[in-house]
Amino acid sequence: MSQVRQILDMNAFDASTGGDGAVKRRLDNLGAASVLFYREPIEMVAAKGAWMEARDGTRYLDFYNNVPSVGHSHPEVVAAVSAQVAKLNTNTRYLVEIVDDYLEALKTKLHGQLSNVVMTCSGSEANDLAIRVARAVSGKTGVIVTETAYHGNTALVTEVSPSALKRSPLPDHVVTVPAPGAAAYGEDIASGFRAAVVAAMETLETRGHGTAAFLADSIFSSDGIFADPAGFLLPAVEAVQEDGGLYIADEVQPGFGRTGDAFWGYERHGIAPDIVTMGKPMGNGFPMAGMAARPEHLAMFCEDVGYFNTFGGNPVAAA
Repeated sequence: MSQVRQILDMNAFDASTGGDGAVKRRLDNLGAASVLFYREPIEMVAAKGAWMEARDGTRYLDFYNNVPSVGHSHPEVVAAVSAQVAKLNTNTRYLVEIVDDYLEALKTKLHGQLSNVVMTCSGSEANDLAIRVARAVSGKTGVIVTETAYHGNTALVTEVSPSALKRSPLPDHVVTVPAPGAAAYGEDIASGFRAAVVAAMETLETRGHGTAAFLADSIFSSDGIFADPAGFLLPAVEAVQEDGGLYIADEVQPGFGRTGDAFWGYERHGIAPDIVTMGKPMGNGFPMAGMAARPEHLAMFCEDVGYFNTFGGNPVAAA
């Protein structure tokens, strides 16, 4: 039987085999933390639209890259970034019009109650902050995720990313449920998945943590893509919310129109999330991410601890 491989191992170059040239240079610089796609890593030198070009001149149709949403080197993006970086690039402790222009445009796409947005540089930072807010609001510490979820790489978020853990067990405050597919739940995925989440909530209660949050990417991309039927996620989310927990919609992969049916993945399921986190496609490749929350929820968190992000929401990202 073949060994099950986690999402972070699926396309990685085996660094233990070493390498020459550009591969050796990368391994010497990043060491054990180096992650390279494909058995034979590709050195990319240019990209435009849906095409990428390698050092040897080979052109690749980019079916994989999960960062650009309007194509590589889009002329309007290039023009906007170039003009802004030549004019002003500072931080959000200053008032800069283009930053608030961006935030107000983003908020027109979000659920009405999510009117505060905290800007970060990565989805990891956004999910880290979201869990902290959920704990402050709920007064609980437990988190429910799916069995091979990946939500980022800060210390806190790694704890709720089973696919990132190679040897360490999940901490006591994290409980997993099987991904929402027919293999685990049969034909009635909605009822089966809800029952699994409720059972996880009961486990967290027994352990003395309670459920602060159910954290899920609405297409479950790290678990293998479970998008349908539309609406199946709603009963599980409602069960968590009825118990006082928050649903954190991790939109780093499905957000910004990527499901095709709606601007956000959670919209396909008719969900009103408590928190939305976003990243990757947000800046079409420029480091940009954020967390959207209700003002009262964010205020509860900020009563206890301050938060700012030097590079999050800088004017070039907003442009």
